[in-house]
Amino acid sequence: MVDDCQPGFLAIDPEMRRLRDALETVAPTPLPVLILGETGTGKEVVAEWIAGMSRHPRERFVKVNCASLSESLVESELFGHERGAFTGAVAPREGLFEAAHEGTLFLDEVGELSPRTQAKLLRTLEYGEIVRVGSTRPRRVDVRVIAATHRDLEQMVRDGDFRQDLYFRLNAVTLRIPPLRARTTEVLPLAELFAARLARRLGRPAPRLAPEATAALLAHTWPGNIRELRHVIDRAVVMSKGGPIVADHLMLEAPREKADAGIKGDLRTFERDRIVAALDRTRQNQTRAAELLGVSRRTLTNKLNAYGIARPRKKVALEGC
Repeated sequence: MVDDCQPGFLAIDPEMRRLRDALETVAPTPLPVLILGETGTGKEVVAEWIAGMSRHPRERFVKVNCASLSESLVESELFGHERGAFTGAVAPREGLFEAAHEGTLFLDEVGELSPRTQAKLLRTLEYGEIVRVGSTRPRRVDVRVIAATHRDLEQMVRDGDFRQDLYFRLNAVTLRIPPLRARTTEVLPLAELFAARLARRLGRPAPRLAPEATAALLAHTWPGNIRELRHVIDRAVVMSKGGPIVADHLMLEAPREKADAGIKGDLRTFERDRIVAALDRTRQNQTRAAELLGVSRRTLTNKLNAYGIARPRKKVALEGC
């Protein structure tokens, strides 16, 4: 069921299925993981999956966006500080590494760290210990690090902006998340998922996507990826006031002309695949398949003819459906 999946991680697209398989292999290990992908592709969701599927899923999961940390406080945030270490340090404070002890620390946008902080992070990964700001005493930490970035770390290494030794430490396993425009088969299922979830919170039935809305969603290039799609759908659910979502509710900037024959072809392919999947699920029982798809038996018959989907010559008994 789509609704049982994590937002942004349906694994319908072949690349995403391969990524899911890699996650299931990597999760039970203590290896560091480097997640690469554009902004909004769901890197944090993937990190949470890894932590959730680890050998001890109840371990601590601590996350921080390195780009949000000021240069003056980043070391204190990551490694902690002692009383009097700097102005305002009125009491000792543990950092994020200590907070994540015996768990997972997710370092989002790790490419934004300064060279000085990169060096301290490397030492922590190599020796399993941190030194608080204002202290000389090492403290042992047992932390699995998952790092993520939208930047090209290999190029940053070549440019001298990121330490090569730290890069090698972080990328024991590298996972690449494709942008949403490269996995268009997931656009409509994700849109339906986001719409259903918000509608449920609002006490409304899940809204239907009108044909012009589905065409507009498929025509859009989604530069903001999953995050942009969710914002668009959330707004559309509110604007639809409980009715179907139409193209105007989406408020996408893409011109309507983009919903051309190519996009219509993608929509037809998506619909055909849904019909085939429904027939497979019901063991070719067209009445049950029509119920799953939310259409009449006559409509399903017409679509079977339109898409050239072969129909069984005799009815197959349903078992376990």
